[in-house]
Amino acid sequence: MILSIERAVADDPDSHRWLDRLLAKFEDGWHVWELTGLEDFESSSWIRESGARGARIREFIAHAVKRSAYPFAVHGRRIHVSLELQGSAGLSPESAVRVAEEPLTILVENARSDGAFLLRLFRELDRPLEHYRRCDGKPLRIVGCGGAGQMDLEVMERVKSSPRPRLVVVVDSDRRRPDGPSSKTTTQISTECGRLEVPCWVLAKREAENYLPEELLRARPDAGGDQSRQVDVWSRLTDDQKDFLDMKNGLGSSVDPKDGGLFELLNDEDRRQLSTGFGDKVYRCWEVGHVGAGESLRARGRGDLETGLARIRSEV
Repeated sequence: MILSIERAVADDPDSHRWLDRLLAKFEDGWHVWELTGLEDFESSSWIRESGARGARIREFIAHAVKRSAYPFAVHGRRIHVSLELQGSAGLSPESAVRVAEEPLTILVENARSDGAFLLRLFRELDRPLEHYRRCDGKPLRIVGCGGAGQMDLEVMERVKSSPRPRLVVVVDSDRRRPDGPSSKTTTQISTECGRLEVPCWVLAKREAENYLPEELLRARPDAGGDQSRQVDVWSRLTDDQKDFLDMKNGLGSSVDPKDGGLFELLNDEDRRQLSTGFGDKVYRCWEVGHVGAGESLRARGRGDLETGLARIRSEV
């Protein structure tokens, strides 16, 4: 987060211990302090009465002033720390510390598969976000709900425990075709997040595995000849077909009317190859370490990956 602190806070003795705790999170790299110059705080009681620690505070302020001269690479959420609260972004020193010490949680359906997807996006498409994730103390955590059915309840519980938690929700759309609706469960989650003002990224494609590019599908460590033939068929699909194919379970043995005719023109052999899908462990393709796929990911994402990463950054 980007925090600005009013000078009056630094002159309030009751706030000094909260400022010390905020300073620790600044030093860990979790947040940035936005200010214009050392003179704003030089004569404050926080610095004057801190003894030897005052020199450390002055040194950090000088560093923060230099950093404020450059655009903030990853942080999106702003907090104003004040003794007199004004506006929804204003927090008391104590409340600001409670929020600042809370790791950013990305809530997903499955921590293993969806987590692998997000970590790959950070690594390939957003190096500043990947660097932030690796800061001391793990300021960003991916937490699974054990399925979408529990997600809206989990969001409500987290909002109850904190009026404005550091939380982003990522959920599959479960759409079956380009013009199809999201599932009832996904719609309920998205609606609840909107009501509670929690950022929610509903994937534009059917599920996370639909963003896999060909390089990663072919590089799966336990792939055999069957998967190679499946990838050959997959590579000939249109972008829309790739976006809404059930990657885990495949097409099944017959045409499903819910697909809206998306796959009805496939020849019998191609349908047979895709009938069983790539299996429950297709997510392991995200974990392939020796293949770079940044440009292919951008192409497969069709703009949605950038949208999702921006949604996550809004809470960093």
